[in-house]
Amino acid sequence: MTSILIISEALGEPNHKRGIFHFTRELLRSLAAEGHELTLLVETTRRYRKLRKRQQQSRLFAANSRLIELLALYRFLDEADMNASASRSGLRQRVDWLRSRLTVSVSAEYCRCFLRALGFWFPRHDALENRTECLEYIPPDLRHLRLFRKFLLEPGFYSYQDSSAFFRLPPPRIDARGYDIVLIDTPTRVAVRRDAGTRVICVVHDLLPLTDLKLSDAATRLFLSRLATSIAQADELAFVSNYSLERFRELMPQHAHLPARVVYPRTRFDEAAPPIATAAGAARPSFVVIVSAEPRKNLDALIRAFRRLPQADLVVIGYAGKTHQARNLPPNIRFAGYVEEQDKVALIAEAHGLIMPSFAEGFGVPIIEALAANTPVLCSDIAVFREVAGDLAEYFDPFSTASICAAVDRALHQQEHWRHKIRERRSELAARFGHHSQARDLLGQPADGASDCAHGAMAATSAGHERLAAQEA
Repeated sequence: MTSILIISEALGEPNHKRGIFHFTRELLRSLAAEGHELTLLVETTRRYRKLRKRQQQSRLFAANSRLIELLALYRFLDEADMNASASRSGLRQRVDWLRSRLTVSVSAEYCRCFLRALGFWFPRHDALENRTECLEYIPPDLRHLRLFRKFLLEPGFYSYQDSSAFFRLPPPRIDARGYDIVLIDTPTRVAVRRDAGTRVICVVHDLLPLTDLKLSDAATRLFLSRLATSIAQADELAFVSNYSLERFRELMPQHAHLPARVVYPRTRFDEAAPPIATAAGAARPSFVVIVSAEPRKNLDALIRAFRRLPQADLVVIGYAGKTHQARNLPPNIRFAGYVEEQDKVALIAEAHGLIMPSFAEGFGVPIIEALAANTPVLCSDIAVFREVAGDLAEYFDPFSTASICAAVDRALHQQEHWRHKIRERRSELAARFGHHSQARDLLGQPADGASDCAHGAMAATSAGHERLAAQEA
């Protein structure tokens, strides 16, 4: 049994990052199924400290009881309202963000984390047993937390690491001694104190903050700081696609000496495929798109296309920014906002197709979710989508409204063809994208099917050190 510490901003604080969250949640299920012992690093806040103090003062529980602390952690991890931002103005969002940053920066937890980063304060290693049987009800979106044996408590860790990355302060320190593996699920600014044999693996989902022209300078600065710290800490890198790995090698060839592997995101593939033509009986055709408020998601082009497709509906899942407030939106477009996991699965399964019109992605998790539901996929003709979907998708030019319209029209008339094709390849898809093999890909040797770039990086690790030294000389 391997002891693994998970450092995850998507799981360790109420900050929902869908692609990262999905990847890490399915990875947890795979690791737990193989019997590994999992610990999640969770930051503690002022509210947590106050509840702990109140529990001690009440003297209702046994001296070793930590029920109220566990309750406080679960409430903290569940407090994010994913639809809140859709109902507030841009100015209100900025004011709320600044207010939260100011509140955090003067908290005792933040100061303790800062002092620890400077080396002036070293608290004891504090872990909390995850006794979920004590809790009355765990919402569906939190049930993956049951897979952790315990939580490693760090005061203000994620709040401070964000400031640390932006202002170039010393990174927060954690004590990971006693763990076999430290898994960082996305580049994070952290200094890891560990045993000699402990492996640190950092997952890189994409390099979009370095290559997307539409992202802000602040996002690029934060990512650069996080990535530099993670590369310095990591013994291995894991990428969610061959495309992301190759982009990393192209942009940062000086780090070719680092062992790297590809670990695809996963989803649930049931043994029995859904019925063919799930949506064939629907009174009106509908398509689904999953977005965030980023220009690269290309939602505006999709809306223009559906103005010319009155015979079909489009359901937009996720926070679409101000797009849903635009004037004269066509009546065949519905903004569902953030929906629960089971509702999202149902919408995809009932649709005539899932559309991915993005200009750039690190992987494209909705594609494999649609394939698992036996739903036709329509997506941009970009390299990473070709890697993920192969010949199981209808491709279009994301810059051309006419091309999008033509792809939707073809999908409407070829429903049975696409559903049969996906169904026939189900065993292959389950082997490639089923969650049962994700832990093996992360912890084992690189797969034979990895890209030449990834395979060469692993095979020539020592030679890479020599080349790097020669370049620096």
